[in-house]
Parts: sequence; C-alpha cells; structure tokens
Amino acid sequence: MLKKLTGKETGDGARHVYRPADVRKLKLTQYEVDEVTTKSKRPPVVNCRMAKGGTGKTTVAANLGTSFAFMGYRTLMIDADPQASLTNMMGIDASSEDITHLGHLMEGFVSNKGQVDVAAAIRKVFPDGMLDIIPADITLTNADGWLMNQMQRETVFDRLLASNTEFFGQYDVIVVDSAPGTSLLTMNIMVASRTQLAVCWLDRENLKALPILLSNVDEINAAYPNHASDVEIVANGYSAIYKQSKEALEVLVAKYPHQLNENVIQQFSGFHRQQALPGGECKGAVVEQDQSSPGAKAMLDLAKSLLGRYKITLAGFDESIPSTRGN
Repeated sequence: MLKKLTGKETGDGARHVYRPADVRKLKLTQYEVDEVTTKSKRPPVVNCRMAKGGTGKTTVAANLGTSFAFMGYRTLMIDADPQASLTNMMGIDASSEDITHLGHLMEGFVSNKGQVDVAAAIRKVFPDGMLDIIPADITLTNADGWLMNQMQRETVFDRLLASNTEFFGQYDVIVVDSAPGTSLLTMNIMVASRTQLAVCWLDRENLKALPILLSNVDEINAAYPNHASDVEIVANGYSAIYKQSKEALEVLVAKYPHQLNENVIQQFSGFHRQQALPGGECKGAVVEQDQSSPGAKAMLDLAKSLLGRYKITLAGFDESIPSTRGN
C-alpha cells in the first residue's frame, strides 16, 4: 500500500522518494545503532481500547501504526476486534479471504503447549517489514468460548508474547485495535499492556463509559499485580462549534488531568474516507493518504507523544520526546 513517506526535489526537477525503511536506515546511521547486534526484546503494546464502540479507536489504531512506521519504527498491528474494521482499512477483505487471526494463534499456543507459527498469520501492509498486521474476521468471536475453560485464561496473550520474543522482537511496537465491551479476549490484551490507550469520543455517553474501563484496569491490577497497568486518555472528535464537545473536554481535563494526553484529535472529514466502500479500493490511513492534512498532523503528534510513555525505542535507541502532560 505505501508508496512514499515524503519527497524532496532534486536538482534536475525529479522527486526523490523516501520509504519508511529508508527513514529507519538514516536514523540508525545517525544514532550509530547496529541493528544486527541489537538483542531482540518484547516490544511494548499500545492497546487502543474503550468500553463502548463508536469512539474512533480503529481510526486511532490505523493512524498510529502508520505513523510509527513512517517514523522508522517497525510496527505490528493486531486487529483484535471481530468487526475487522482495521483489517479492512488495511486492504484485506475479511469477508472473503482466508485469515489466521489472534484467536487462532492463542488457541494453537495453548493446544500445542507453546508451539505456534505466528508468522503464518502475518500480512504485510508496507514493504521491508515496516508495517505488518495480524488480521481479524467475525470468527474471532469464538475466542471467548475456549478461553473460558483455560487455566490462567486472562494471560494467554501475554504468555504468547513472552514465549515468542524472537519473532515479536523484530518489531519496535505493537498496536492493537481492541474490541469494545468487556470479554476474555479484551482482558487478555489489557493484561499484556502496561498502559491502556483509552480513545474517548467527546460526548456524554463516552464520559459514562470511561469509568467502566478504569474499573477493568483496577480489577486487572488487583488480580495480577505483576501486570500493573494504567490508562492514557486520548480525547477524540473535538469540535469547537459543538457545546457538548467542549463541555466533554472540560470534564476530562478536570477529572483526569494526569491521564489525559496533551494531544486532542479534532473532527476531520478525511477520517471518514479511510474505510473503503463495498467493492472499492482501500486508501489506508489518513497519515498515508494526506500527510499534510490536519488529521495526519494530529495523529503524528500523538504518536510522538507516546514514544516515551510506552518506552518505544528504535532498535533499542530512545529518541522519545518528553511528554508535557502534568505529572
């Protein structure tokens, strides 16, 4: 899908094209990092999560994954929502293609006592391993059924990551589009994530849903103290012309000043054009479609702000920008 990251006019009027792999190579050279000798480690998980649907979490997940790749970070996206919106946005037809999803991997991991071919599920979005996805389809809804009968059923995904460090360690970050509501699958993703990225649409209904997510985190922290997690809130869908939007943001600032990300995502018409119509070609995330748009800039700024928060490094090198959010 990706054709370029940015362009630069050359002396003969031609346009030089930089791919994410080029950006990565330039950065590694600048930082004097030898990727070949860098030890593989488990990458941080950015879990885009909310207790209800319609918050724009898939939009955030798609654009974050693309932004990280554009910044030179090898990124794995995981669609953990049976609706498969992220899968379709990345150009994979979940309704007609044969898909190996996260539920299959987790079940195979348990059934085969840790032996599972994770690579078989990977679909490439960008070349050179810069952006891959584990897609989803509607059969992912079956995951809760078999998880119900497992020992340590909330930690299967966490153990899958821990047991396959060599594979997952090729990535710098994992971005998950988690399903709305509360299920064993969503709890698995939360247990494996040290910070939950709560995507909160700015209206009254989402303000009511946010405490549910916070309560889920408290439950996980009480049950699994070694997996203690917290929440980073992203205010999404802001519009100065809507009173409800302004009031909702004011509530978030007042109630969650230490958890609210400093970047507020404003409403942008381009976000609605990301998802392909039936039979149409998917255009990918806004960050890929129109890098100069306000929506793309907001998502890139959000991605930069998360580098330090999630301890996301470039082959082990920390180039994070300190957050300006209150402590």
